[in-house]
Amino acid sequence: MKNKQLFYIFLFINAILWTLIQCLRTVISIDSMEAISWGELISFGTNKHPPLSGWLMAGAYNLLGEHNIAAYILGQVCIVIGLIFVYKLARRFMDENKAMCSSMVITACYYYTYIVLIDNFNCNFLSMCLWPMIVYYFHKSVKENRIKDWMLFGVLSGLGFLAKYQVVFLFAALFIYLIVCDRKQFRQKGMYVSVFTGFLVILPHIIWLFQNDFFSFIYMTGRTSIGAHNTPNFLVRFGRVVFPIKFLLDQICSVIVCIVLYVFLALQAKNIEFKNRAGSFSDKVFLLSVCFVPILAQGSMALFTESRIQGIWGSIMVSFMGIVLFYFFPVKFNKDSFKFFVKMMYVSMFLWLVGMFIFMELQTKRVLSYPKEEIMKNFDIIWSKETKNAPLKYVGGHIDYVFQFRLYNKHHPTVILETFGHKNPWINHEDVLKSGAIILGKTAENASDYTTEIVTLLPKDYKIVPKPYKFEIKNKLGKTKEYEFFYVIVPPAKE
Repeated sequence: MKNKQLFYIFLFINAILWTLIQCLRTVISIDSMEAISWGELISFGTNKHPPLSGWLMAGAYNLLGEHNIAAYILGQVCIVIGLIFVYKLARRFMDENKAMCSSMVITACYYYTYIVLIDNFNCNFLSMCLWPMIVYYFHKSVKENRIKDWMLFGVLSGLGFLAKYQVVFLFAALFIYLIVCDRKQFRQKGMYVSVFTGFLVILPHIIWLFQNDFFSFIYMTGRTSIGAHNTPNFLVRFGRVVFPIKFLLDQICSVIVCIVLYVFLALQAKNIEFKNRAGSFSDKVFLLSVCFVPILAQGSMALFTESRIQGIWGSIMVSFMGIVLFYFFPVKFNKDSFKFFVKMMYVSMFLWLVGMFIFMELQTKRVLSYPKEEIMKNFDIIWSKETKNAPLKYVGGHIDYVFQFRLYNKHHPTVILETFGHKNPWINHEDVLKSGAIILGKTAENASDYTTEIVTLLPKDYKIVPKPYKFEIKNKLGKTKEYEFFYVIVPPAKE
């Protein structure tokens, strides 16, 4: 069997097995649930991110009969496409065997393993697909200067922006490359064709942002605030230093397994160099830019803006690490090197999957083993009792608790998305009052806050009385963990 066939078979098997291991969950991730709600809005914007991930997730979910597996499959489709384009990009700098290895080795990365099980699908997964495509067509465009490639680069860049605003860090890397190595492109029409094409792709979203006061950016500023999420005082004082260091260390740790696998291959080949004499200065600048500029730019945000950056945001930035390894520290392959590497990758895959299976059997996490049948049945009884069997049309409150109702409650209520003090463009408050709603929160105060914020037209004499709801999750060893949240029933308005 040819090596290239082994490569594609590996990607296919990897995707199938990681799809199956996710089926041990009882519910899909909160991010995936939220994306479904976004996609069903038929809107050019959301309350947090650009709309593309929502459109795709809602489309896949409805296409596959509203089954959880839609999130698992979509996430793996994004990963496979991204890895294929990592290979295609690597092929422009090295021989086929090394290019395939530089793609496969990334499947051992923390973001392509554990995070797959935790997050299933979100805008990061979509970016993990689009970033390698963007970089590939950019390099193809500057080297071959064909208008159709520039147009395709523009379309993909626009889609990258509609996936996640973080793509601006990748654009910065490409701009640096042009400034350092290829300034003549600024005198070519191809680049301006791509800019115009990309602008057309994102134009509806830009119009939407102006129409809605850019409130999705308000989420970003709140999400990245050092004072957010009950940040300890130490981090509030020293966050400018701590968060950039932590972010960079997170990215290093995420690829440790990849580096170990590479070292094993180097030892097997018994030949490794520490510089690539054949590589051009332009190629080196390009690879170093796309690999490290986005990471350094994201990491430096806390240094200059006091942002509380999260390590997971680097998940879309490490795809090119394998290319850097095999380009800058080339291994001299012998006839058995590639097949040896493939065997190592299967061992790595097996160990990761076994580890995740054991983790799933022993964990008691609400986000993984949410007892949806029990909770939805109990809330159907509570709602019916409070409202005399009215249909449940709306649910709102804390993100960790509301989206389960949209997917798993028999009424499939509309989620009242939080809009951070801005007018909600997707619901009618009068209809919320007329139909009633369930409001959920982490604490009694949290539930009360969401009730007064979301249902702004409540009568002044309406008494909000949050009630607790408790449930338990038990693992295979009998260990039990108890959870509690609070709810408020807003009954339908009397005629």
